[in-house]
Amino acid sequence: MFRLKELRLENGIKRSKMSKDLGINAGTLANYENELRQAPYDYLIMFADYFDVSLDYLLGRDGNTTSPLGMGALNTHEKTLISDYRECSGTGKRRIEEYARMCKDCL
Repeated sequence: MFRLKELRLENGIKRSKMSKDLGINAGTLANYENELRQAPYDYLIMFADYFDVSLDYLLGRDGNTTSPLGMGALNTHEKTLISDYRECSGTGKRRIEEYARMCKDCL
């Protein structure tokens, strides 16, 4: 099972945006998503890099991704949060960590 369409939808990305980001035709992308055509190897690598997943995951061979802690592919919002966290000072990171633990305890 090829997970390209699934990953795109999970991340809330329109096909037109993804095709523009990657510099490929939207119709070609649709053919790959719907498995009407097989993507060449260099495109598979490009798709895996775009979603930060392993090729095995993209191709439906493995449940693991390259995302931290084996939690599955991160969506765009989660990637933004991690990026913002990495830009914080040590104090800022500690505050975010404390807040996350506090929120987790409220569940």
